[in-house]
Amino acid sequence: MAESFQVVDLVDSSRADAGEPIDERTQLAVRHFRFRENPFPDSVDPRFFFRTEAHEDAYIHMHQCIEEHVAVGLTTAPSGTGKTLLTQILLNEMDPARIEPALVLAWPGMSRTGLLRELAAEMGIDDLSPRATMHQAMSAIQERIVALHREGRKLVVMIDECHFLGHEPLQMIRTLSNIELPERKLVTILLFAEESFLTKMDKPQYASLFNRMFVRAHLRPLTASETQQYIKFRCLVGGGSASVFSEDFYGAVHEASKGIPREINRLCHAALFAAAREGAPKVTGL
Repeated sequence: MAESFQVVDLVDSSRADAGEPIDERTQLAVRHFRFRENPFPDSVDPRFFFRTEAHEDAYIHMHQCIEEHVAVGLTTAPSGTGKTLLTQILLNEMDPARIEPALVLAWPGMSRTGLLRELAAEMGIDDLSPRATMHQAMSAIQERIVALHREGRKLVVMIDECHFLGHEPLQMIRTLSNIELPERKLVTILLFAEESFLTKMDKPQYASLFNRMFVRAHLRPLTASETQQYIKFRCLVGGGSASVFSEDFYGAVHEASKGIPREINRLCHAALFAAAREGAPKVTGL
C-alpha cells in the first residue's frame, strides 16, 4: 500500500518550467500581486494537486489497487473536484519498469470497439487497423498483456469520465478484468466517474461488474477550512504570498463555490484580476 502523508499546506520554493503563455488579464494579476505564475490556471497541473483527507484517501486506495493487483478500482466525485487531476498524479508516479499505463478518456456514445481501439492506441499497439473489429482489437490487447507479463510488467488502465459509458463498453471492462493467471490478475482497471455512475451500478445488469470494484473511493467538495487552505496552497505554488486574500474572502468564496475546486479557481482568478485592476493591495471580495 502507498505510504501515507499529511495534507499539504507548505510547498517548496522551487519552480517548475514555465507553462503556457497567460493572457493579459492574468498577467496583470500576476504582476500586481507579485506571483511567479498564475496560481489558479484552468489546467490539470500535478503541482497544484491539493491533498485533502478525501483526496489522500482516494490516492492511497487507487495506489493499493495497483500494488495489490486488484482487478477494478473506482473513484467517484462531483464534477470539478479533482478526479482527472488524480489520474495525472497516479500516472506520473507509475514505474515504467513495472507498469504499462494506459489512460483512456470516455465520451458519450463510446462503443465497446471504440473503447478497445483507444486502449490499444494507448498501449502502443501500432499495427492495429483503424477499422479493426472488436475481436481483432481484443486479441491484440490480450497478446500485449501476455507479452508484458513475460517482461515482468503489468497493464494499468485508467478510464476517466466512465459515467459516459453504456452497457456494452462496461461489460467489456468486465471482460478485460478477467484476464488473469491462477495466482494474480494481469490487468488493473481504475475507473473515475461522476456520482451518477453509482446509480447506474445499482441496476441488476451491472451487479457482476460492480462486485469486482473491490476498492472504492469518493472525492467530496472541500470544507470551509479546506477551501482556505486550498487557496493559500495555490498562492504559494504560484510563487506569491499566502495572504493575498482577506480573511472574509475565504468564507464568501466557499459559499459561492460550494467547495468545488474548479469553481474556487474561477472565482479566485476573477477576484485577483478585479483587485489588480483597481490597484488594491488585497483581494477582499468576489
